[in-house]
Amino acid sequence: MGRSVMWLLLAVLVTGCASGRLQPPAVPVAQGDVPEGTGWWAARFRIARPAGEQPHWHIGTLLGGEVIAPVFDRHFQDIMIWRIHRRAGDDSYGHVFSFIFYATPEGARRVYQDIAASTVLQQLRQTGEVTWVGFDDVSVIGKPAIGDTSDSHWDPAVQQTWPALAMGASRMWLDLVTLKAADHSEEADLVERYRLVQNDINSLWANQGQHAMLHHLSAIFAYQPLLIKY
Repeated sequence: MGRSVMWLLLAVLVTGCASGRLQPPAVPVAQGDVPEGTGWWAARFRIARPAGEQPHWHIGTLLGGEVIAPVFDRHFQDIMIWRIHRRAGDDSYGHVFSFIFYATPEGARRVYQDIAASTVLQQLRQTGEVTWVGFDDVSVIGKPAIGDTSDSHWDPAVQQTWPALAMGASRMWLDLVTLKAADHSEEADLVERYRLVQNDINSLWANQGQHAMLHHLSAIFAYQPLLIKY
């Protein structure tokens, strides 16, 4: 093994110890593998979308980088599986950024309390960028099974195993947000900083997503034909 490779491996190990997002948690794929008393929870943030404007995707990215990432790094031991979800429909639900995670009610309570205490979130609410924040009722575990937040139209095996894929993709996205935010640290205005971050990630997805993500995902599944619906 060359010296450069050894240093790279050492850097990965050191970084993994320093950041909760790089800790690879075990992913239970069968209901019997999960501790009793765990379930799915979500923190949802509705983002303002003025009439006639495109969704402000950079505000969701800001929430990821400045609210969710720090909370996750402090509470990753409470979180077994997690993912990011984003939607911006032309309906009453509107533009919503969600952090969805699998934990005990006590763990969910700690995560929710930390999110609610975020000064960045409070600022976004004061400026009207975020119009609503929703937390689940931690007194009731409404979705205890691993597949409970997967699409009910999928094969049961896909429902049960898909959260692992969603977590990996979400972790990659959140780490990209962190890296790109550091590239724009000279921009003091957070909203403008994350507008630049969103532009960078848009470019990465457009120019490298096909090979870095879709091609390699296809390779894992043996390059078999895929039915795509738009």
